[in-house]
Amino acid sequence: MVKISKAVYLQDPDFYIFNIIIPLVFIISALVFMPINQVFQFDTDEGIALSLANLYSQHIINHPAQTWSDQPPLFTLIISNFLDIFGDSISNARILILLFATLFIWCFTQILRLSVGKATTIITILLLFVSVNFLRLSVSVMQAIPCLSLGMLSIYLIILYTIDLRKVWLILSAVILALALQIKMIMIFLIPVIFIYLFNTFHPITSISKLSKIQNLHLIKSPIVTWLLSLTTAFITVSLLTNSLDFKQTFLFHLSPNLKDQFTEHNSFFDVIYIYLQNFDVLLLSLLPLQYPRKQHQQIYQQIYQIPLSWLIIITLVFCKHKPIWYHYIVLISVPLLWLGAYGMQTVFDQIKFGKLGKFKPSQISKFAVLTILFTFLVIPVKLGVIFWENHNFLEKSQRRFTNLERVVTYKNNNQWLFTDVGMYGFYSQINIPPEITVISRKRLGSETLNSEFLIKVLSKYQPEQILIDRFPHLADLMKPYLESNYHEIYTDNSTKHYLRNDVFRKS
Repeated sequence: MVKISKAVYLQDPDFYIFNIIIPLVFIISALVFMPINQVFQFDTDEGIALSLANLYSQHIINHPAQTWSDQPPLFTLIISNFLDIFGDSISNARILILLFATLFIWCFTQILRLSVGKATTIITILLLFVSVNFLRLSVSVMQAIPCLSLGMLSIYLIILYTIDLRKVWLILSAVILALALQIKMIMIFLIPVIFIYLFNTFHPITSISKLSKIQNLHLIKSPIVTWLLSLTTAFITVSLLTNSLDFKQTFLFHLSPNLKDQFTEHNSFFDVIYIYLQNFDVLLLSLLPLQYPRKQHQQIYQQIYQIPLSWLIIITLVFCKHKPIWYHYIVLISVPLLWLGAYGMQTVFDQIKFGKLGKFKPSQISKFAVLTILFTFLVIPVKLGVIFWENHNFLEKSQRRFTNLERVVTYKNNNQWLFTDVGMYGFYSQINIPPEITVISRKRLGSETLNSEFLIKVLSKYQPEQILIDRFPHLADLMKPYLESNYHEIYTDNSTKHYLRNDVFRKS
């Protein structure tokens, strides 16, 4: 492989375009389009993550077992340490996620450059900017983008390994994916994706008769075994360091039939179809290169095509059996679709450049291709309009919750604990939420651990000065006897109930 000096890289305009300009444009676009300082919360998961981070920062929580969670604590620890350094503000927390999103953009850009042209790469990144929920997730303090960014970095490193065979890339890829799994276990689907890519790259099977030869390989020296061992070692090491080696809670919980029974209104098959329809323009693009991978299939750069293809197939099968499918899972389908769509656009550009139309009739391919690309560009203003409309809704909803927050802050003096089902109230007011109820979500409610006895026990233990219920109204009914005896209701409407402890109310 020809080595290029650092000086040559720095003189290449493409170096600045793809390593500096595109990431900077993304950061600026996100800050311009997304009102990160004005929106109370983009998702209730933000409050959960930030409230947990506060508890870790104050060493109220030192072990994951002290609170309920269906995910490892690494993401919370990252937020906690970042905010300790840069300050406990919502803008700082959202900028941290934006940095993860920028890492994803950079990795995706580098991968695309290996197999498609510069123009196609830039167009694909533009389409990613405006794809459904991507900008929103890029500034939401949630696990989706950080784990996806590390997953894409792991893929990029494994591709580098298949190009120059430097074992450091192989091991780093495994370590990075282990970190992604420690943020959110959904990324486990990338293990078979990378396994398939490595297997087809180093042990290609062109006929059934060659299957027996694979049994004679020196498995210990195989890159697949090295990668899997590195992944396992890194995952266990991080689990031990963060006290989170709980296979039952972080993995088997998601497979529980009792959990799925709590989401009977969710039809996974139709949810998957809906996700594909939301990405209909990119889906059409991804259909263009159906014969593309057959050309020059033995070249390493063309084998990259296997990654988004196997990713899309595996995650679709997983989602068809998974409940519930949250809106933020859409990126796990839109990203491989965009990736395949990049190959589709490149196929069309190559046809225009070289005048080769493959096996299809020119009239058939050209019309479908032109209409598909035209449609893709025409819906960009529509997608931008949806982003503006959603932001407007977020700002409207934020007004009511900021009003509730002002009321909480009014009675904040000497408050130690706040009982609430919306964690952002605790983060903004800097009043701690009891660890046992920091995570109140539909998924936890589905686990049936939040019953009347448990909630009253938490109230008796912490005796919070304020109780603010703003998401799950039925929680007040579960605690009704205790509330009537020990708390005074100071505000109520269709969605909010605010209580003060009797002694605090008398002093106010």
